[in-house]
Amino acid sequence: MSFSSIDLCSKALNKIGANAIVSFDEGTPEAEICGSLYSTLKYKLLSIFSWSFATASQKLNRVVEDSKSEYGYSYALPGDFLRALKISSNSPYKILGNYLYCNDEEVYLDYIANVNEEYFTPVFISAFVYLMAAELSISLLNDTSKYSLFYKLFNSEIREAKSIDSMQETNKSFVNFPLVDIRK
Repeated sequence: MSFSSIDLCSKALNKIGANAIVSFDEGTPEAEICGSLYSTLKYKLLSIFSWSFATASQKLNRVVEDSKSEYGYSYALPGDFLRALKISSNSPYKILGNYLYCNDEEVYLDYIANVNEEYFTPVFISAFVYLMAAELSISLLNDTSKYSLFYKLFNSEIREAKSIDSMQETNKSFVNFPLVDIRK
């Protein structure tokens, strides 16, 4: 089951006791505040962890050499790029604006992408709704006690969401690690 941005905002509004919305453009204070907060909170929450549902990998397109850069090559970042996780080599690199600079002739980038809400997991949705409810408690109601309550609930949900999401990969084992060898 997927939710839209309006659905997620409406769930958060319901949690704080406000009216749901049907559009960001409906002219109500709820719609205006949700419209101004939604993208920022979405990008923030997607960027704080390497979510499996938001991780992407792509070969980057090289752009015209930049003689001002200390690196040999520059590459355009994908349009849905939010945060880098790793590149295909161990070479030093730097991200400035919409470009990645490095000395490799070919670069593959693993990154966090700005994914549509249909890819959000149920635990991520729950955490997002609590974060939105916390922000709406301040912006719409000016109620710091509700803000504190929803922010605590968000922190609890985000820990659970990270834990569940991190279970979707093989555990890394220690190979040839001196402290393990000493114990034998």
